[in-house]
Amino acid sequence: MKNLFRFLPLALLGLTLAACNDDNNDDPDYEVRVLTFEDADYRGTDNGGLGFDDWSSLIDDQQYNGPLLYPKEEDDWVYNWSDPNNTFLASQLTDNYLDRQFWGGGQAVSNYADTDLSHGDFMHQLAVYGTGGHSGKNFCVHNGHVEEGDTYSKRTSFYFADGIERVVTHMWVANTTYAVNAFVNGDGQSPAFGEGDYLKAIAIGRNAAGEETGRCEIHLAKGTDYLKEWTKWDLASLGKVVRIEFDIQGTKRNDYGLTTPTYFAYDDVAVRFE
Repeated sequence: MKNLFRFLPLALLGLTLAACNDDNNDDPDYEVRVLTFEDADYRGTDNGGLGFDDWSSLIDDQQYNGPLLYPKEEDDWVYNWSDPNNTFLASQLTDNYLDRQFWGGGQAVSNYADTDLSHGDFMHQLAVYGTGGHSGKNFCVHNGHVEEGDTYSKRTSFYFADGIERVVTHMWVANTTYAVNAFVNGDGQSPAFGEGDYLKAIAIGRNAAGEETGRCEIHLAKGTDYLKEWTKWDLASLGKVVRIEFDIQGTKRNDYGLTTPTYFAYDDVAVRFE
């Protein structure tokens, strides 16, 4: 697994932007399995009879308004992914607008990568700001945010499809090109980030009873600084969970809520099996 934080300044950035301590337990009595989103590690069958036989077949052929993430009304298709016989993690369709469309929130497998900020718009919403995934070409893109006090909308999440509580020790996180452009250049709704601005991702653990087990957060941007490389996000302090919900919060807001694109990329989700 490659570590793209080769230089001390970038490493220090990762340390200051991430919160929650890693699981430093040296106990060898468990196995760690990793969800990589790479085809060589695919252990599914055909993803529920829908004809998907590797991770790459779950990547839409265009980043916006493609057939997988934006199905037509007559299509019998709900976008999801699962990792049976490995981590047992699966994605949960948020579907806050009841139309099965990715703009309502979701998690999409991707291999789009782009550092050209002129492409930092919703038409390039699945592109990681970089050259590819953390340990290969594929990764996953989170989209979704729930306003405080909103009791209707659901947060984007992944969960253990077999219903067993486990510890997710960490995963690797990066910004999307869409978000970085908003940090650096601003967008149609708000100016570029300055002193006091931030955007952060929040992980919320849930046990089998649906009770919250804890929260961890990582800053995607703080002031004029932002994650420029894949960064380890330690999640072990959430404890044993059945589900992890994700949310994004920040300072750029208008009368309707958060204006910064609510996206981040993640890869190499590590799960402890005891």
